[in-house]
Amino acid sequence: MAVLVTPAVPTALARLSGRIASAGTQTRARLGAALEVGVGPPAVSLLAAAWRDHALEASLSLGDDGPYVLRIEGRTPESKGLVLTDKLNIYIRDKRVPAALAEHVARAARSSFATSSLEDLAALVLEDPEFGKSGLPSPPLANESERPRSLLDTWGANDSYADFFAGGETARGQLDSVDFSSLFRLIQHCDLECTQVNPSSSLAMVSLVKFPWDERARRRLGQPGQTERTRRAHDEDEDADSMVTTDLNEDDVILGNPDKLRRVIDYAVSRPNPQRKAIFFSNTCVPTVTGEDVESVVRQAAAKSGQEIFYLTVSARSMTTVFRALLVERRLAAESIAAPPEARSINLLGFAETTATSELGALLGELGITINAKFLPDIVPERIDTLPRASLSVLYPNRTWQHFYDQLTFGSRTPAMAPPAPYGFAGTERWLGLVSDKLGAAGAAADVFARACAPLQARWQTLRAEAAQHRLGIVVRDEEAHFLTSPGITWGVPVLETLEEMGFGLDVLVRVSNKRTAVACARTVRSLLRHGERHQVLAFDGFPLLRQRLKESKAAAFLSYHEFDWRLSEAGKTAFCIPYFEMGLHGALRTTERLLELCRAPFFRRYRRYLARTPAGLRTAPEQERNR
Repeated sequence: MAVLVTPAVPTALARLSGRIASAGTQTRARLGAALEVGVGPPAVSLLAAAWRDHALEASLSLGDDGPYVLRIEGRTPESKGLVLTDKLNIYIRDKRVPAALAEHVARAARSSFATSSLEDLAALVLEDPEFGKSGLPSPPLANESERPRSLLDTWGANDSYADFFAGGETARGQLDSVDFSSLFRLIQHCDLECTQVNPSSSLAMVSLVKFPWDERARRRLGQPGQTERTRRAHDEDEDADSMVTTDLNEDDVILGNPDKLRRVIDYAVSRPNPQRKAIFFSNTCVPTVTGEDVESVVRQAAAKSGQEIFYLTVSARSMTTVFRALLVERRLAAESIAAPPEARSINLLGFAETTATSELGALLGELGITINAKFLPDIVPERIDTLPRASLSVLYPNRTWQHFYDQLTFGSRTPAMAPPAPYGFAGTERWLGLVSDKLGAAGAAADVFARACAPLQARWQTLRAEAAQHRLGIVVRDEEAHFLTSPGITWGVPVLETLEEMGFGLDVLVRVSNKRTAVACARTVRSLLRHGERHQVLAFDGFPLLRQRLKESKAAAFLSYHEFDWRLSEAGKTAFCIPYFEMGLHGALRTTERLLELCRAPFFRRYRRYLARTPAGLRTAPEQERNR
């Protein structure tokens, strides 16, 4: 571990980086004055303010309309905001901001923050005597239009029948998307069903959600090799007690069972721990809903054992700051004593240790670009100390990990960029060009790409010709168009553009909540597709019409994050998911082959009458299906 020294960043920012805390009356008053709140029309109000990770946020309203979240963060070369000063990026976190509010904020912010820095704002917040106190109002955590409307969208909304992206489950399980087994032993306080939603490792468990980070889908369909994470998960010599659960039963849920919780903690603490790992305690939904006093039991156990225990709840805030000490403090310390960076050396942040990543590394190597370190999804402390050796950090575009990226790049001496992920042939060429241009190797990428493509073109064209004979489908709710327009939400994969480049025709089924959003969604889909004549966008306004659309569609497979999706199987369709997609040139070939394999499979088409269901999802007999 690097020796800890005073980080070479401004004091206020160093104290606030990675924190999430509400601000009090003083901050709201000063910020409101800077934004000219209450000064003439329009009627703008400031409702709350908070420091969040590496930025100052405030919730604003225009009359009775709102709240809209204003975010003020440090400017970077990639910043795109409502107001860009020399040091700040100021924008409103919503796609549908009233023009009067945007104009008011832009006018006031240009004047008030023209010479301000993020350090100035951090100092303002720290001067607030109420900063961090409980009970203070706080801006919403995410855009209402882009966040799950309930913890488990599958069950929590009246149009859950149209949910195929499992947004609630993915948001809830975000901590499972990273591997911190080298840091902690995990205690999960939960019932059995909770672990079934989560990705499994060496345990033979049924997963109910096809999480975008879960590589098992690729392994089932011939993914060459294993990732580092998979190897560790299946290594029988790995710490046998790296995860234990309380496995709550019905009596535990109804009556409570703190003694069981104490016994599990005592067991975890008592086991041999040659690697001196801390304990990571994850408190899940059921104990929270039943009101069990878990936190005090954990505190007592930590005090009794002397063992460091990290406590995590199911809240998004808790997940955001868990690794702050590692990602911010240790990294800044490493940067302050590191030697000058190596030219044309990069960090890959968010790129999993897969075959596709290795193939991208080979392409970079032909340009004289070396990979210094990879970090995320594997959280390995020692790699933090090596990050400063690179002259550039390249981020994988993934909204779920944005708070990790914010902490890894905050105050960093290493510049960072987040180009669109290299999916498909066109996407790979673009990514390679952007990275090489940033490192001063402009022009060379085109030649390297052409040489790499040459031996693959014949196979690529053959696959595209076969794909042109098949169709794939996507179901989306109209207010969730961001699943199709923002690849960062779909694990970096530009789904529509990638499938079209592969040659597939597309059926996009849009759930209509109102005419305005439905029309906007349809236009957005059309704008992303270059060959509109090969695709169709169809609307539905209820479950019966969705079932009809699915049965009538010529698509062989539909995108679904849900395992055993009977909405598709009863229609004679199979399902594909985000893990089927791989980066790079060879990855594009493998992805297309994988999807074609699904299109060729006859099982669901042949036996669909035996898979019929009632609207409630119950099985129906084949003769009943024939008579319907």
